[in-house]
Amino acid sequence: MPNKTIYVSDSDVSLFEEAKSIAGEALSSVISRALKEYVSRHREKAKGMKQITVEVGNHHAEREQRFVGQEISTWQGFSDDKEWYLKATIYLTQKGNWAVYLTHVCKASLFLDKKKWRENAEYLTDSSRAELIVGSNSADFETKLPIDLLTILINLTERTDKPVEYLDI
Repeated sequence: MPNKTIYVSDSDVSLFEEAKSIAGEALSSVISRALKEYVSRHREKAKGMKQITVEVGNHHAEREQRFVGQEISTWQGFSDDKEWYLKATIYLTQKGNWAVYLTHVCKASLFLDKKKWRENAEYLTDSSRAELIVGSNSADFETKLPIDLLTILINLTERTDKPVEYLDI
Protein backbone atom coordinates (compact mmCIF):
# COMPACT_ATOMS: atom_id res chain seq x y z
CA MET A 1 0.00 0.00 0.00
CA PRO A 2 1.49 3.39 -0.96
CA ASN A 3 2.37 5.88 1.75
CA LYS A 4 1.15 9.47 1.55
CA THR A 5 2.39 12.22 3.80
CA ILE A 6 -0.10 14.80 4.98
CA TYR A 7 1.20 18.02 6.41
CA VAL A 8 -1.03 19.44 9.14
CA SER A 9 -0.85 23.03 10.31
CA ASP A 10 -0.28 23.59 14.04
CA SER A 11 -3.78 25.03 14.38
CA ASP A 12 -5.35 21.81 13.00
CA VAL A 13 -3.44 19.26 15.10
CA SER A 14 -6.11 19.21 17.82
CA LEU A 15 -8.80 18.60 15.18
CA PHE A 16 -6.89 15.59 13.83
CA GLU A 17 -6.38 14.21 17.34
CA GLU A 18 -10.07 14.62 18.19
CA ALA A 19 -11.09 12.87 14.95
CA LYS A 20 -8.77 9.98 15.76
CA SER A 21 -10.14 9.61 19.29
CA ILE A 22 -13.78 9.76 18.10
CA ALA A 23 -13.19 7.17 15.37
CA GLY A 24 -11.15 4.84 17.57
CA GLU A 25 -9.19 3.71 14.55
CA ALA A 26 -6.25 4.74 12.43
CA LEU A 27 -6.33 8.32 11.26
CA SER A 28 -5.76 7.20 7.67
CA SER A 29 -9.16 5.44 7.57
CA VAL A 30 -10.86 8.55 9.00
CA ILE A 31 -9.22 10.71 6.33
CA SER A 32 -10.16 8.20 3.60
CA ARG A 33 -13.83 8.20 4.67
CA ALA A 34 -13.87 12.01 4.77
CA LEU A 35 -12.30 12.19 1.30
CA LYS A 36 -14.82 9.67 -0.09
CA GLU A 37 -17.68 11.78 1.26
CA TYR A 38 -16.10 14.95 -0.11
CA VAL A 39 -15.57 13.46 -3.58
CA SER A 40 -19.06 11.90 -3.60
CA ARG A 41 -20.66 15.23 -2.68
CA HIS A 42 -18.82 16.98 -5.52
CA ARG A 43 -19.68 14.26 -8.04
CA GLU A 44 -23.35 14.55 -7.12
CA LYS A 45 -23.11 18.32 -7.31
CA ALA A 46 -21.85 17.96 -10.86
CA LYS A 47 -25.02 15.96 -11.63
CA GLY A 48 -27.20 18.79 -10.34
CA MET A 49 -27.36 17.49 -6.79
CA LYS A 50 -26.69 19.80 -3.87
CA GLN A 51 -27.00 19.84 -0.13
CA ILE A 52 -30.61 20.50 0.89
CA THR A 53 -31.51 21.82 4.34
CA VAL A 54 -35.09 21.72 5.63
CA GLU A 55 -36.72 22.65 8.94
CA VAL A 56 -39.04 19.94 10.31
CA GLY A 57 -41.35 19.87 13.31
CA ASN A 58 -43.90 22.23 14.78
CA HIS A 59 -43.50 25.98 14.34
CA HIS A 60 -41.06 27.42 16.92
CA ALA A 61 -39.76 23.89 17.70
CA GLU A 62 -38.15 22.94 14.41
CA ARG A 63 -35.00 20.97 13.87
CA GLU A 64 -32.75 20.96 10.84
CA GLN A 65 -32.40 17.99 8.51
CA ARG A 66 -29.92 17.84 5.63
CA PHE A 67 -29.43 15.57 2.67
CA VAL A 68 -27.97 15.67 -0.83
CA GLY A 69 -30.55 15.84 -3.56
CA GLN A 70 -32.14 17.71 -6.42
CA GLU A 71 -35.45 19.56 -6.41
CA ILE A 72 -37.76 17.96 -8.94
CA SER A 73 -41.15 19.60 -8.42
CA THR A 74 -43.34 21.67 -6.12
CA TRP A 75 -47.02 21.41 -5.23
CA GLN A 76 -49.56 23.30 -3.18
CA GLY A 77 -53.14 22.46 -2.34
CA PHE A 78 -55.45 21.11 0.33
CA SER A 79 -55.30 17.93 2.37
CA ASP A 80 -57.76 15.22 1.34
CA ASP A 81 -60.07 16.13 4.24
CA LYS A 82 -59.84 19.84 3.26
CA GLU A 83 -58.64 20.69 6.78
CA TRP A 84 -55.13 21.94 5.86
CA TYR A 85 -53.57 24.10 3.18
CA LEU A 86 -50.31 22.34 2.26
CA LYS A 87 -47.15 23.06 0.31
CA ALA A 88 -44.70 20.42 -0.83
CA THR A 89 -41.32 20.21 -2.49
CA ILE A 90 -40.34 16.91 -4.08
CA TYR A 91 -36.67 15.93 -4.20
CA LEU A 92 -34.72 13.06 -5.73
CA THR A 93 -31.91 12.09 -3.34
CA GLN A 94 -28.38 11.05 -4.16
CA LYS A 95 -29.26 7.44 -3.28
CA GLY A 96 -32.22 7.42 -5.68
CA ASN A 97 -34.90 7.83 -3.00
CA TRP A 98 -37.74 10.33 -3.09
CA ALA A 99 -38.03 12.96 -0.37
CA VAL A 100 -41.17 15.05 0.03
CA TYR A 101 -40.88 18.13 2.22
CA LEU A 102 -44.50 18.66 3.28
CA THR A 103 -45.53 21.84 5.09
CA HIS A 104 -48.90 22.27 6.79
CA VAL A 105 -49.13 26.02 6.18
CA CYS A 106 -52.41 26.83 7.86
CA LYS A 107 -55.95 25.64 8.48
CA ALA A 108 -57.89 25.51 5.23
CA SER A 109 -60.69 27.53 6.81
CA LEU A 110 -58.43 30.59 6.42
CA PHE A 111 -59.05 30.25 2.68
CA LEU A 112 -62.40 28.54 2.47
CA ASP A 113 -64.58 30.16 5.14
CA LYS A 114 -63.40 33.51 6.52
CA LYS A 115 -66.52 33.82 8.68
CA LYS A 116 -65.66 30.52 10.38
CA TRP A 117 -62.09 31.44 11.16
CA ARG A 118 -63.14 34.82 12.55
CA GLU A 119 -65.69 33.16 14.83
CA ASN A 120 -63.25 30.49 16.00
CA ALA A 121 -60.21 32.80 16.05
CA GLU A 122 -58.27 30.20 14.03
CA TYR A 123 -56.18 32.97 12.53
CA LEU A 124 -54.64 33.49 15.98
CA THR A 125 -53.27 29.97 16.31
CA ASP A 126 -50.03 29.14 14.63
CA SER A 127 -50.41 25.44 13.96
CA SER A 128 -47.99 25.22 11.03
CA ARG A 129 -45.64 22.25 10.90
CA ALA A 130 -43.38 20.53 8.41
CA GLU A 131 -42.11 17.03 7.84
CA LEU A 132 -39.72 15.24 5.51
CA ILE A 133 -41.16 12.00 4.17
CA VAL A 134 -38.68 9.66 2.44
CA GLY A 135 -39.33 6.54 0.40
CA SER A 136 -37.86 4.53 -2.43
CA ASN A 137 -41.06 4.32 -4.50
CA SER A 138 -44.55 5.79 -4.69
CA ALA A 139 -46.03 2.94 -2.62
CA ASP A 140 -44.04 4.20 0.38
CA PHE A 141 -46.08 7.43 0.26
CA GLU A 142 -49.62 6.07 -0.29
CA THR A 143 -50.97 6.78 3.20
CA LYS A 144 -48.79 9.80 3.91
CA LEU A 145 -49.65 12.25 1.11
CA PRO A 146 -52.83 13.82 -0.28
CA ILE A 147 -54.04 12.02 -3.40
CA ASP A 148 -53.28 15.00 -5.69
CA LEU A 149 -49.67 15.14 -4.49
CA LEU A 150 -49.33 11.35 -4.63
CA THR A 151 -50.49 11.39 -8.27
CA ILE A 152 -47.76 13.89 -9.14
CA LEU A 153 -45.17 11.77 -7.33
CA ILE A 154 -46.31 8.63 -9.19
CA ASN A 155 -45.93 10.46 -12.50
CA LEU A 156 -42.46 11.66 -11.51
CA THR A 157 -41.32 8.18 -10.48
CA GLU A 158 -42.56 6.75 -13.77
CA ARG A 159 -40.78 9.49 -15.69
CA THR A 160 -37.56 8.78 -13.79
CA ASP A 161 -37.83 4.99 -14.07
CA LYS A 162 -38.70 5.11 -17.78
CA PRO A 163 -37.55 8.46 -19.15
CA VAL A 164 -38.25 7.34 -22.71
CA GLU A 165 -41.23 5.32 -23.85
CA TYR A 166 -40.47 3.24 -26.91
CA LEU A 167 -43.52 2.81 -29.12
CA ASP A 168 -43.97 -0.17 -31.40
CA ILE A 169 -45.94 1.66 -34.09
